[in-house]
Amino acid sequence: MAEDPIDKVVSAEAWTEFCDQLKKAGDVLLREDLAASPFERGEGLRYLGRLLRAGLVSFSEHTGPRHPAFRPMPEMVKMGLDNPDNYYVSASVNARHSYRIRGRRGSIHYLSFAAQNQNFAARDRIAGGAGHLNDSELRLDRDGRFEILASQKQPAEPCDWLRMVPDTSQILVRQTYLDRASERPAELEIECLDADGPPAPLDPARVPGQLLGSALYAIGCAQWFADWVVDFRKHAPANQFHLPDEEQHRLVGGDPNIRIWLGLWELGPDEALVIEATPPRCDYWNFQLGNIWAESLDYRFRRVHLNSHTAALEDDGSFRLVVAHADPGVSNWIDTAGHERGTMCVRWVRADSHPEPRCRVVKSAEL
Repeated sequence: MAEDPIDKVVSAEAWTEFCDQLKKAGDVLLREDLAASPFERGEGLRYLGRLLRAGLVSFSEHTGPRHPAFRPMPEMVKMGLDNPDNYYVSASVNARHSYRIRGRRGSIHYLSFAAQNQNFAARDRIAGGAGHLNDSELRLDRDGRFEILASQKQPAEPCDWLRMVPDTSQILVRQTYLDRASERPAELEIECLDADGPPAPLDPARVPGQLLGSALYAIGCAQWFADWVVDFRKHAPANQFHLPDEEQHRLVGGDPNIRIWLGLWELGPDEALVIEATPPRCDYWNFQLGNIWAESLDYRFRRVHLNSHTAALEDDGSFRLVVAHADPGVSNWIDTAGHERGTMCVRWVRADSHPEPRCRVVKSAEL
């Protein structure tokens, strides 16, 4: 077999190696600790295809850390209980360089920046946030414009600074809609202060590694989040929540202004899950369902989540959500979208407390 990368390109052996490596991604579907049904394995196959798409964009299409750009995930790529209210964009960076981020705030409800290492191609190199900035910390001019310096070394002059550490590999931007129909996301651009001219043309010697990186991304991401979901069982039974501690939340890349109650749900054909809580004083909260792969369910066509704007509250300010397979005729019905089980979460954002949601399973006929 060819060892030289150019030889692998000329002989197309690089493609064969990529395909052979990619086969290993299917192992996640057969994990006994997930016990995936045929329906869930079908979702898993689709999930792996989505992850590969994200890996190819990340490894084969990006222009490198000297020429970054904020890009959204490819359409319908979901992972890690992605928030249906969020618009996520990220840029690949290298902490050896310094970066300037310029933007205009827009009207979106919440905006935050995180410097992270999230290398799913190397499962032992998943690390959480280094620095974080959110909209309340930005210095905005009268037009809502701002400028951020991202670097390892703190600038001598006062400015909005996003701290990077040696293993920082991306800057992730979370933007959260309270009312998607009326809000506008931020306008953003990023530049490397050490760039010297446009990106170089394609280097064929790098293509085999980029293809393998794409396959390893799909494998690593699928297995990492499967481990994450299986771990839920250690902390709470099905149809109940647990709250990861703040350090664990940080290690998996969580925003320090967001605390998230996580859980597994499972319902029989005639069962419903009632979830109740009194929201704390906070900027935003939401509830959502996901599948066993920790993908959000299809919020384009079904109501699989609610937030502090869309949920109906009781007279005392509390909420009562009902997760059920069919509409029980209540205000806050959450559609299971054909699923019998999956993942779920409640997020409290910039909250003064983080109360645990109360859960009980009832017969659908009782609602």
